Amino acid sequence: MVLIEISCIVNIMDLQFLNELKKEDKELRREQNKRYREKYREILNLKKQRAYHKENFEKKRIEN
Repeated sequence: MVLIEISCIVNIMDLQFLNELKKEDKELRREQNKRYREKYREILNLKKQRAYHKENFEKKRIEN
């Protein structure tokens, strides 16, 4: 029981640390996200297209 409480406290501390890190490095993360989107733009677009067509296919299948 004590180990579970300690691990929960450690997890909460880790989350708090990560949240603070996110706040501090917001600009850095924004730049990383931008680079990622540029690098994987084609893949991301294909994923969006696939999701769109899959959704429409499901709608048509249900209608018929």
